Amino acid sequence: MFLIWPDRSSHASFRSSVWFHGWGIAFGLTFMGSASPSFGEQSSDSIVDIQTLEVSQAEIAELIEGLASDSYATRIRCRDRLSRIGLAAFDQLREAREHPDSEVAIVARRLTSGLQVQWSSPDDSSTVRDLLLEYGSRSITERQDRITQLAELPRGESFEPLLRLARFEPEPALARSAALAMMRQDTTDEASKRLEEAHSIQSKIQDPELIANAWLLQYANDLENGELSPKQWQVLFDKHRRVAVHGDTGTNDTTRQLLQLVWITAERAIAEGSPASALEIVRDNVDLIPARTRDLIQATGWALDHSLYPAVAAMYETHLELFEKSPILLYSAAEAYSRIDQAPIADQLAALALEINPLPIWVDQPHDPASPNSDPASPNNAEQPDRFVHPQVIRLHAEAHVKIAFELAQRGLFRWAEKEFQLVIERLPLDHTMAARARLQAAEMHSELQNHEAVIEMLTPLAERIERDNEFEERLIADQFSSAIVRSNLDFHRGLLLIEQGPPEQAQPVLKRAFETNRENIDILIAMYRLDGDQAWQDEVRQTLTEQIGIAEAEVNEAVNTPRRLVPFRLSDNNVAKRLNAYAWLVSNTEGDYQKALKYSRESLRLTPNQPALMDTCARCYFAVGDLEAAVKMQAEACERMPHSPPLQRQLEQFEQALKSSRSTASPQSP
Repeated sequence: MFLIWPDRSSHASFRSSVWFHGWGIAFGLTFMGSASPSFGEQSSDSIVDIQTLEVSQAEIAELIEGLASDSYATRIRCRDRLSRIGLAAFDQLREAREHPDSEVAIVARRLTSGLQVQWSSPDDSSTVRDLLLEYGSRSITERQDRITQLAELPRGESFEPLLRLARFEPEPALARSAALAMMRQDTTDEASKRLEEAHSIQSKIQDPELIANAWLLQYANDLENGELSPKQWQVLFDKHRRVAVHGDTGTNDTTRQLLQLVWITAERAIAEGSPASALEIVRDNVDLIPARTRDLIQATGWALDHSLYPAVAAMYETHLELFEKSPILLYSAAEAYSRIDQAPIADQLAALALEINPLPIWVDQPHDPASPNSDPASPNNAEQPDRFVHPQVIRLHAEAHVKIAFELAQRGLFRWAEKEFQLVIERLPLDHTMAARARLQAAEMHSELQNHEAVIEMLTPLAERIERDNEFEERLIADQFSSAIVRSNLDFHRGLLLIEQGPPEQAQPVLKRAFETNRENIDILIAMYRLDGDQAWQDEVRQTLTEQIGIAEAEVNEAVNTPRRLVPFRLSDNNVAKRLNAYAWLVSNTEGDYQKALKYSRESLRLTPNQPALMDTCARCYFAVGDLEAAVKMQAEACERMPHSPPLQRQLEQFEQALKSSRSTASPQSP
């Protein structure tokens, strides 16, 4: 392997090529014949084998430290020597870009910036080549964006380019980012492919003392051994934690990326079926989480999503003061304790969370124009009647409670969510916008739980107020709520409650009125279809159903054909998927062309993949065509993506029971 150095007799820029062994790609080195030599500069007319320039890492480290010498002559000597060493000093100079001494960092940046890499290889895909076009001339933010886009490509397409960036990216933080992106990708199940990837890393990554290199080399060992080595990773975490605390000017980046590596390693342990190792990894590195509310919210959310509940408890104990100031963090800790069967502690933390963002009790007072505090809709705290609370503060606090209640419901913590909703409902007057929003969202939660009486209790006061107060109705509309939907949902759940409690005939007119009020809610029509009734009722429902299926089909055709027309807009894939899903859901739950419904549903998932609601519909379509195994598989995947949804769980139970019954019926009877 040879380096061909240019003649320095001219002060013009020169380029030379290096064929770096193991990659087969060319690197151009730019040299300036000025007083500030670029990286790799040599005397004129010299042809130097890079092996002759090998020096120890200790010598390179000493030269780098010499850049901070008080002696000008020493600084110049060290700089020139590092420049002549060339590529052998690249890794250590890259790390020196974050040296705490600004003079060292500046010189290291100048030296490493002289290396101009042809970042793409002829073996790369066209997509990769486009992403890496002029990579070296882009800003740090743009280069990070290219790394992110590379990581989204299939592993076989992005592995080598990411490894290349991790090796030669001059910014240490970006080199670590490329390494993390590679390790975050799913690994192959083929042992031969894992060995090939491991050997590729080991052949191209040399200095194990550098942070990104150490991560990649340990990752290569895992690939080679076919399993994660938690103890070896912890050794690296401890070593690089000390660097982050005592080391360079990039401390924040190093700590942040080291924490990302902890998450990635824990996720790999979970993927390998070792949640105990994942828990140990996270608990041993809780101190890496910055003592900031935002970072703790992200960390607790990640740990809860991966069922590492003791890790959240450890975060709570480590950052007690910050947790006690944030309702989101308190509820995260409460959820964690509830999942590990410590209900008393969980309820205590939930009660503390409820008290944050206090709301005064509003009371209606007789209006006295002469009194500045006689507004009939003014807040009055019964315990502190002389204390004025600004209405905007009350709205913000109420909004926080409603938002938290919604998040709790999404996580399946319905009891705590109901208390948050109820606090707003009880403390604010009915016509307050946030009280109305709390009622509507609470009704939606109870609807998913099939608690029809609670839905009716939430919506009845709103519907009655809307009927007699046009101004209140206008405010609801301005706040993105439809009075028609309120009335329709109220009748819908009245009808469902009548089905449960009384003769089904009593529910027929109520459901019919609900659907006439809001014909977009096809779940009402599905309930009508499933409701027993005389021939006249069945004929009427089927006629309505035929009309709605026709409308749904027309909307699908319009959505699919719109892009082909000369119109100033086209529907997004999301909107097209919604129309396909609406047709599929209606038909698969009633009657019609089930195969077409399945086709439409699968197309909606192609347009917008991995959406639990659409997967729920697809499972129903499989069920309708009689493919029970596919229905259970799809529904289970939907539940995995949205594990706390009562409707999805109910449908999974229905499909599993149907599959179990079909298998027992098909199996021969034992004698």
